[in-house]
Amino acid sequence: MTFVFEAADEAASHALAGRFAGLLRAGDLVRLEGDLGSGKTSFARGVIAALIGREIRVPSPTFTLVQHYDTPAAPLVHADLYRLENENEIMELGLLEARAAHIVLVEWGERAGALLDDADFIITLDHADDAPDKRVITIAAPRDDTRITPLQESAAREDDIAAFLTSAGWGTHPRTPIAGDASGRRFARLGAPPETAILMDWPPVAAPDSYTRHVRLATDIETYRAVSEWLQKACIPVPEILAADAKSGFMLLEDLGDARADNLIRDGHPDIDALYLEAVETLLHLHAQPAPPPLAAYTPDVLLHEVDAFVAWYLPACGITLAPDAHENWQNIWTTLAHEISRPPPVAMLRDYHSPNLLWRRDRQGRHRLGVIDVQDALAGLAAYDLVSLLQDARVDVPPDRRDFFYRHYIRTRFGTEHDKDFAAAYAALGAQRNLRIAGIFVRLAQRDGKHGYLAHLPRVLSYVRENLTHPSLAPLADWFAAHAADTLDAPPEGAP
Repeated sequence: MTFVFEAADEAASHALAGRFAGLLRAGDLVRLEGDLGSGKTSFARGVIAALIGREIRVPSPTFTLVQHYDTPAAPLVHADLYRLENENEIMELGLLEARAAHIVLVEWGERAGALLDDADFIITLDHADDAPDKRVITIAAPRDDTRITPLQESAAREDDIAAFLTSAGWGTHPRTPIAGDASGRRFARLGAPPETAILMDWPPVAAPDSYTRHVRLATDIETYRAVSEWLQKACIPVPEILAADAKSGFMLLEDLGDARADNLIRDGHPDIDALYLEAVETLLHLHAQPAPPPLAAYTPDVLLHEVDAFVAWYLPACGITLAPDAHENWQNIWTTLAHEISRPPPVAMLRDYHSPNLLWRRDRQGRHRLGVIDVQDALAGLAAYDLVSLLQDARVDVPPDRRDFFYRHYIRTRFGTEHDKDFAAAYAALGAQRNLRIAGIFVRLAQRDGKHGYLAHLPRVLSYVRENLTHPSLAPLADWFAAHAADTLDAPPEGAP
């Protein structure tokens, strides 16, 4: 079984590359085949840009042979074997060794002979006879042809997307895939500066899984719309909704740019302190008003189901299966903590308020220099949760002195003091809870979904847990770890960095 697609131009080829990128996981070998000038490198650029989440310079590896990239799904190797003179040279490139933990994209893979015969995907690009820019792209999955089923399903959806964009007045604009998150949503940037917008493709979920239901994750764009419209009225800078088709699951959003906070932090951008200041100020503004009625409550039961991801996925990866009494003790500890920290009036709790969802717009003023996205999972809950999400960031290193400074700024501004005992206890409890949950989810993404790139963040996440466990109010939890899961927080399980 093969998937065949006629790409009218390079933009259409990149759109397919973005959809294909969502299928990839660590261990995948992809062979790109076709004559010179058929668009192999261009297709590879589309895959890499979609996985990384932003347009980056992706040079042809024709002369360097191999280029390396870090992506959330897995590390990626892009190789071009056109200049390979002997198939034995493939051994010197390290492609075979890299394959186990990487996504490997290889152009001119046929020059490696039998060494690369067991490709997971073979993508063939051919010139079309009827137009110079048109390409016929054929994708095969020799080892498991069911892996291209999502492409066939999405091809049918493409007609619906085209109809939606035409009705919204964006049908003629080029589309560039951009990376989404760990959910089933897909995103693309439409147009070119200064006229751009973001397409969110979120197919309705007919039967959410148990975890989604229990932790009250959003499953449709109507939920996104309700939360987003309330946040706009509350003067939180979220993208304006330009058009929507709730039945089909399409939404056209204002483009807040691609200056994601996590990328700026990694690059050492000079505006980082200003960015954090506005991020904290945005939370202070949000927490100064009560949670709106549309938001469901962040109950102790939700908190407990979230943190159980650690028990369900992380501990088994460490070779630990809890005895029933140990699990019951775990749940009792978290139930007690949840009730102890849930006394203040609830505020709007965004739940994903961290660097990948914060966009810096330095040409704006005040809090509006910071755009906020991915707000659909908001609940009515605890103010400390989003501050923990921001300062104990799972994706990037936030220096301790910066975390301490902005924590104290929040406390001083909101409470008029240098320290608030109850808030500090809630901050520690939610810091432990959130990071334990994230550790479990990152293992789940690797084991269940083949997205091993998230495992690289486990050392950082575990360090936050150890830090939070030093708070006196978490002594029972620290004792539980000593008794039932000793050393599991000191290093990631086997297979993680």
